[in-house]
Amino acid sequence: MVVHTHAHADSVASYPEGWEAWPVVKESMTLPADTVLPPETSLFIQEAVRSYAWINNGEGSPLTIRVNPDKLEQYKTHGPYTDGPTVVAVSEVEGIIWVTEHFAGLPMYGSYNRKGQDISSMHPTLEPEFCQRCHDTYKDICINGTCTEPVLSSYE
Repeated sequence: MVVHTHAHADSVASYPEGWEAWPVVKESMTLPADTVLPPETSLFIQEAVRSYAWINNGEGSPLTIRVNPDKLEQYKTHGPYTDGPTVVAVSEVEGIIWVTEHFAGLPMYGSYNRKGQDISSMHPTLEPEFCQRCHDTYKDICINGTCTEPVLSSYE
């Protein structure tokens, strides 16, 4: 008999206290579920739109990217990064905070709400394994764990 179970994993990256004061480096969107992307849209953006279409009941949300002030220079070249919290992406409507932290040069991921509570079990796309798999798949865009192609660039 084979039994399949889904093992939920808590966030690996820690919640970075004080992230609200980090400088904003980019503003983007999680796009609405009914978004029709241009045919030349990158696979990374297509997957991001498909993965997060559930946010805000499919209506999308502004997304704010903030970088740890101690890592701004590292972010400009996308690493390598020193240990500690690196960047947060904040879904402004849902209050989801995606965290990328580095340890020994490797990115780790986590999902929290604005109160600092781990919400990685709220949806499969918030689990650290999902983040890791996508960032690893698109290493040309997600360099050292931080992604460089904002969704809105598809419409510029």
